[in-house]
Amino acid sequence: MDIDIEIANATRKTVNSNLIKKIAKKVVEGEMSRVGGTDIEVSFAFVAPHKIKELNAKWRKMDNVTDVLSFGQDDFLQRLTKKSLQPNEFLGEIVVCLAQVAKDAKELKKTFNQELSWVVVHGVLHLFGYDHEAKESEAVLMRQKEEEYLGKK
Repeated sequence: MDIDIEIANATRKTVNSNLIKKIAKKVVEGEMSRVGGTDIEVSFAFVAPHKIKELNAKWRKMDNVTDVLSFGQDDFLQRLTKKSLQPNEFLGEIVVCLAQVAKDAKELKKTFNQELSWVVVHGVLHLFGYDHEAKESEAVLMRQKEEEYLGKK
């Protein structure tokens, strides 16, 4: 299985592309291991606060800046469950606000790269259907997965 991670940075802040790719690949490999491999592509877009606020308002009806938004393919999870994925499958796009990541890192007393790593894991898990807002049991499962991929378990 080949995992292609595309990164587009529309901000002035430098990001560690190797870190992002390494973490995203770890999550994709882990989640795909239960269904078998196909080539997967994931894209990351790093944007300014005003852009993620605009996307958050449009897609989630929430008029605020957030750290990460995930946009998956509508039928990916159905095809994943049926094990009918296509070669070179596009998993989805993860949009990250680096300014919000930096702000959150400071508030949580983490390094920028620690918080960015969590955001990457969190965003990729959303593409695989994990939803911490649906119900408490799913939030617990998602948190366990985050800790597993971040090496805390």
